[in-house]
Amino acid sequence: MNTKISLKGQEIYFDETTRDIPVGDVLLRRFSDDPEILNAGMADLHDPYLLKDMDKAIERIKKAKENGEKVMIFGDYDVDGVTSTSLMVHMLKKLWILVSYRLPHRVEDGYGLKTKFVDEAVELWVDLLITVDCGSRDREIVTDAKNKWLDIIVTDHHSVPDDMPLDAVAFVNPARPDCDYPFTGLAGAGVAFKIVCALAREYFPEKIANDYIRESIDVAALWTVADCMQLVWENRIIVSLWLSQIKYSRSNGLKFLVEDRINEDLDGDIFGFHIGPRLNAAGRMDTPYKAVNLILNNGDTLMDTIREIEWLNELRKSKTAEFVEYALENINPKDNIILYDSPDISHGIIGIVAGRLTEKYFRPSIVLIDEWDKLVASCRAPEFYSIVDLLEKHKEYLIAFWGHKQAAGFSISKEKYPEFKQKILSELNAMDFSEHKRIIKIDKCIKLDEIGFKLLDSVQQFRPFGMWNPVPKFLIENFEIEWVKFLWKWRDHLKFESRYGFKVFAFGMWEYYEDIKWAGRCNIVCELAEDNWQGKRGIMIRVVDVVI
Repeated sequence: MNTKISLKGQEIYFDETTRDIPVGDVLLRRFSDDPEILNAGMADLHDPYLLKDMDKAIERIKKAKENGEKVMIFGDYDVDGVTSTSLMVHMLKKLWILVSYRLPHRVEDGYGLKTKFVDEAVELWVDLLITVDCGSRDREIVTDAKNKWLDIIVTDHHSVPDDMPLDAVAFVNPARPDCDYPFTGLAGAGVAFKIVCALAREYFPEKIANDYIRESIDVAALWTVADCMQLVWENRIIVSLWLSQIKYSRSNGLKFLVEDRINEDLDGDIFGFHIGPRLNAAGRMDTPYKAVNLILNNGDTLMDTIREIEWLNELRKSKTAEFVEYALENINPKDNIILYDSPDISHGIIGIVAGRLTEKYFRPSIVLIDEWDKLVASCRAPEFYSIVDLLEKHKEYLIAFWGHKQAAGFSISKEKYPEFKQKILSELNAMDFSEHKRIIKIDKCIKLDEIGFKLLDSVQQFRPFGMWNPVPKFLIENFEIEWVKFLWKWRDHLKFESRYGFKVFAFGMWEYYEDIKWAGRCNIVCELAEDNWQGKRGIMIRVVDVVI
């Protein structure tokens, strides 16, 4: 194994023995435990009834339909909550069930089910409330609803506390310790999708059920990638199916968001970098109802909604850049956990800022915002550290907390924050993180004369790429650069001019301009992508790092 240090300070690992092995054989090693997944399809999705309490959930929904009861869906303000809500609302309307939905406001309500939504449901004579992407930590509120004669079905995928909401009519969560479902990596929308599958097969003939399930794939796939869920087993199947039928989505809003890329050879990043941020911008900068409206609304007002969301996304980007700059000026990068609090930061972007800090320093990060008598935080962490375990360990300080290993959030009273801050700073600074380095693993060293459509096609057969199946990285040694320049419109990006005839871009590498400019020759770490400019098929080299 060979090691080099890059301009970004990353350790570049590559196995010399891969030089003489075809790239397809190298990539096939990723699936050595489960090679069948490469050809898996809809028939390989697990039976929804393997989820604990799925039978109870379906029976209660059937009762609501038979008795003409009112049903309310309660979601979340992020893309997972939005897509989960959209899936459930569309399905229940299809079954002619009286359904409405509620989504919390990020600032005014925060994460999770709140008493005010239960009380509203009771006042409106709602008979059944179904949570999606939340509810696992809301035992007291679920019990309160039961005492008010409101039935609740909790569907979620987040970590489950010891005090589970067992007063719910059904608690459907693959993370339940007593759930034997074969795959625990579903997103919230994945769990909602499973309920949709069960209902479709309960009420529709087989062909119609399968068609409806296939049409629902796009919404379930969206958050699977946007939430960085692992693209293995069911997640991989869900994303693969949608990428193969992107043109046939039943949502005109989602189709419009990819309209300019509809003829490209799309991969999972279409969700994570193109659709996901736009839908998330609605909940971050305004109201998540706009995002649900974009997915469900195929009427005359759709274009107005899309224009609003595009504007909110641009606002989100400008605010993010502004506060990332402030944060970088005010944190201590030597700490093993990065803490940044500000009374001025926009609530909707604290998660993005935390993510940028973790990306830059490869450390856990917590960004907090002042909300009157309390602080609300968003947390991010590299793969080697579980931020939600840290919160669990110190939960006596917190009002509430939620989330995953790499992304979490909490609220804390201002009085308790100084002690909590000192506690976690002392704990993490006592740890040795030096062994945890940012690493890029090279799949294969290649020569320039090997690059062609045969190589590209060999790579693309292993799509979709994402968590646990990253885009293949190649090392090209002694790459000659004639000159490098900034892209005129996007000053964050560089373009290499080379005699080799390929388009070569280095996205986000503007700060290394001088190093690259004077290098002449260098080793580049890159990805290969298809370029379809003006309908002509070509190959693009995306430089992700450089070794001088």
